[in-house]
Amino acid sequence: MKKSVLFILGVLVFGTVISCKKEKSTTVESSSETNNFKVSPPLKGIDIPFETYSINPVKDTVLYHSSGAVIKIPKNAFLNLKGEVITTVVDLQFRSFSNPLDTYLAGIPMTYQNETGEEFVFESAGMFEINASLPEENVTVNPENKINVTLNSFSNDSNFNTYDLKQDTGVWIETGKDLIRNESKEKDLSVLPELPIAPKRAGKFAFKISDELNKKSKLSDYKNVLFEPVNGKKIGFDSKNIKVKDLNNGTYEVEFIPWVNTSDNISTKVICNLAFDNEKDYQSAMKKYQKKYAEKIKRAELIRAPIERAWKIYERQLIEYRAFYTKVEINNANLSTKIVRTLEVNNFGFVNCDRPIDYPQGADVVFNAVDEKGTALKLHDLVLIEIGQNALFRYKTNIQFNPKGKNILWGLTEDDKLAYFTVEDFKSIIKTSGNVTFKMRVYQGEIKSYEDVLSILFPDNTK
Repeated sequence: MKKSVLFILGVLVFGTVISCKKEKSTTVESSSETNNFKVSPPLKGIDIPFETYSINPVKDTVLYHSSGAVIKIPKNAFLNLKGEVITTVVDLQFRSFSNPLDTYLAGIPMTYQNETGEEFVFESAGMFEINASLPEENVTVNPENKINVTLNSFSNDSNFNTYDLKQDTGVWIETGKDLIRNESKEKDLSVLPELPIAPKRAGKFAFKISDELNKKSKLSDYKNVLFEPVNGKKIGFDSKNIKVKDLNNGTYEVEFIPWVNTSDNISTKVICNLAFDNEKDYQSAMKKYQKKYAEKIKRAELIRAPIERAWKIYERQLIEYRAFYTKVEINNANLSTKIVRTLEVNNFGFVNCDRPIDYPQGADVVFNAVDEKGTALKLHDLVLIEIGQNALFRYKTNIQFNPKGKNILWGLTEDDKLAYFTVEDFKSIIKTSGNVTFKMRVYQGEIKSYEDVLSILFPDNTK
């Protein structure tokens, strides 16, 4: 399983839900460099893997992907080529792409030309590929019951559109807008069924109750039990009588009845949890509790587990985000709220949330590559990223980059060795035009996995 590298997608501001209406569909064509179009992973055997699910299409289904994506599939979401609703089990394949390295290894084109021939690059706020299949029948999307996919995001910028990739031509079809909203962990967990309160270890305000005059009273049932006030306040009475009522939710009502019952001297009721200062008694009480409420506990855990897992993924992503690129808005982010984007699946294949951006400005040089011994290199699949943008810039001869930015350049040699030029290496480039020789580092070892590429290009992010 790959480990994510995270790139700043935009300005992070937690705010209210942003809902965007769909716009009229438009078409943008991929760059002329990809006229012979195909999705072509550059390194054999190293691609972003699919996760596959078997879906019962006659009922609603929610899938929790390892990337943190949540896939909501309504019943009757799949059609055959006759337009009929499919009712037999469907195989669903899903993978997501969170950064330019993902995009590179999957071989996805992210450039296009506008009507005047001007070329731009897509900056992504989230992308995935989703496919569905049957053994002997093609599957299409039911437009009346569409699948929705929610992705974690670190940008609430609404200046993104959604696109589907037409894979036979390499044309991106604009389909409208995504839905941006904030989620809170507290709200997500609020859907859990209420469980009776479990026994607790005694705190400083826990108290015992006893009947000093009648050792065989009902209070003797609680001789090994302490009561902990739910309100966290100290309490204690010398009373004529004490009544204990099980509220059947893990708490108990303890009523203190005074010796003289007057209008100024009425009984006092306190809601308490059971508490124990003896570890053996506590463990015994916990076993009884777990046995008594086993079904309720199991049901709650089935709901809690995917929610907790999704927030753990987000926590890991946020930590990596901070470690990889420090910005005030990222440092001020917390683990109790997050930004998510929901995209609608109109067609199976690649679905992207993008905005067009220009190539980097400031330097435009003729690229010449040599290895560390000065031997000339001929590279293919040459790309550059600028840390802080979720975009992949593909080049052949000329290289454009921002001299003030943090840039990483890499490509493949004729024998498919990974050649790369680091952020530190870019500091040696003084010229911003003309011929420039890039002394590339060439990794001579065997690259077997995503993690290998990650550790070579982004060593600081994998420590």
